[in-house]
Amino acid sequence: MELALDASPSAEITLSRYDPGLFSKFRPIFEASNHESPLRHLACDPEEANADVVMENRSNKDITALRYCWYVTDEDGSEKKHTVSTDSYAVDVFLPVLARGDRKLISWSTSVDESLLEHVLRGGGLMGSGSLHRPLRAVKSLQFEIDFVLFIDGEIAGKDRDKYAVELQCRKPAAEFVAKQIRLAESEGRDVTTVLSAIAEMPHVGNLRHGQGDPLVHWVQRYARHYLHTVRHNVSTPEARLRHLEDRPILPKFYRRHSAV
Repeated sequence: MELALDASPSAEITLSRYDPGLFSKFRPIFEASNHESPLRHLACDPEEANADVVMENRSNKDITALRYCWYVTDEDGSEKKHTVSTDSYAVDVFLPVLARGDRKLISWSTSVDESLLEHVLRGGGLMGSGSLHRPLRAVKSLQFEIDFVLFIDGEIAGKDRDKYAVELQCRKPAAEFVAKQIRLAESEGRDVTTVLSAIAEMPHVGNLRHGQGDPLVHWVQRYARHYLHTVRHNVSTPEARLRHLEDRPILPKFYRRHSAV
């Protein structure tokens, strides 16, 4: 299977095709299918090894948001794009997407940081990993591209075709808007679920994953739905969810090396 790597958007981020000789620390996760292995939750399919990418953060700054794309050509010649996004601002406990000096193995089905691998081998725990649940054998060729990267100080790089930077910046004002509607409804004795249901059901256009529509509207509706889910299914206390909305982190001012954003 063919694998092509687009140029890195930053001189401080390197992209390399996985080589077990050059990146030997990742080798154990291709041999970890045994249920007794401490790395079993990080295990990668050995058949994917020749299509894996190693991303290295050589800067002195943590990476806090990342979006990369796989451009896929199937055996029948059809072409698709799969986008993966992750950031450090979605949860209350801050963790870098890729710490300074760290490496990330990115495969078609998952990704594993070298620091996490070492942590588990020392006896530490982990939260798990994701998978696309799609067999690689159906793929003829892959092209890998970093579309967007954000460093902890606000520096951004990448083409950002789907406006991920704007999406990240819209989260806090969207969360604060929803929180204010909840507080206002409670103070006036109105039914919060009615208010939020009206917000969640507003007509909207497009899809965040494709940079379509107004990202602020999308996030307002998403936070409204999350709060409604909390109330209806007792996932957590409504007050805890409300504090989560009110305490979203403030992102740094975004900038590129030669221009501000």
